[in-house]
Amino acid sequence: MNFRIYQPATSLAPYVKQYYHLQSANNGLINLPQNLFSLGDLYMVFLQEGEVIFQPTQHASFTLPEASVVGHFTCHHQIRVKGPVKMTVIQLNAYGCYRMAGLDMSSFNNYFRDLQKQDRECWKDLANKIASVADITKLDAVLDDAFTNMMCSQVHNLKQVDVIADYIIDHQGYTNIERLTKKFKTSRHTLERKFMEVIGLTPQLFARMLRFRDAMRHMQQMNVEEWQTFITNNDYYNQALFIQDFLFFKGEPPVLNQETAIAQMPIARPVAVA
Repeated sequence: MNFRIYQPATSLAPYVKQYYHLQSANNGLINLPQNLFSLGDLYMVFLQEGEVIFQPTQHASFTLPEASVVGHFTCHHQIRVKGPVKMTVIQLNAYGCYRMAGLDMSSFNNYFRDLQKQDRECWKDLANKIASVADITKLDAVLDDAFTNMMCSQVHNLKQVDVIADYIIDHQGYTNIERLTKKFKTSRHTLERKFMEVIGLTPQLFARMLRFRDAMRHMQQMNVEEWQTFITNNDYYNQALFIQDFLFFKGEPPVLNQETAIAQMPIARPVAVA
């Protein structure tokens, strides 16, 4: 399997975070990087060969078209790819899709959007450019050029949502709706409506997702006693809420014991290419 990671141009930050390219001629099972589709980010997927199937625990499975935007996943999901496969993935931040594509994220009701069904011809053109790249080491230059041109042509409204989202990200989700409405001088209804349009999630769910992600990162470095102290001393989290979130986002409860925190967690299910 050939798996490459590229860093996008700095001018695309913070909207575009990374590029990935996966290519494999194998028909057997291949483990993909576990964080390829992680919580809190959006992904554009351009599929040149193969079949990619997502199976969320709380949603019917779906097969990706040749060009799509995937996310936000608000429940545990598994990925199966029927090889041979060749695909390019663009990792965006929480509001990168609205900024780059101008899509109303509130219309995402099934975890993905077919880009080739959009009015803008740029997506079909980009899919063709990616498919025609002969030297894969130069793929990042093609993507940088395409997204730079898109940013120049796309009108970016609702910029305050970017600022509020960055505030939530900077605080790892440890905030609440009352604090946000007071700090940014907006009503709860307006804040929720704008968040749904730009990010596709309510600010409450977005913060909950980031809190869980932050707790999981800490768990990789702590034993049980240290982790329990961490969540007990936090104003917005406790052990019961973490277990509830773990079940919600991972699809199964954690197994708590007196070993190291990372050993408590169920073994991650492999993401396979079939």
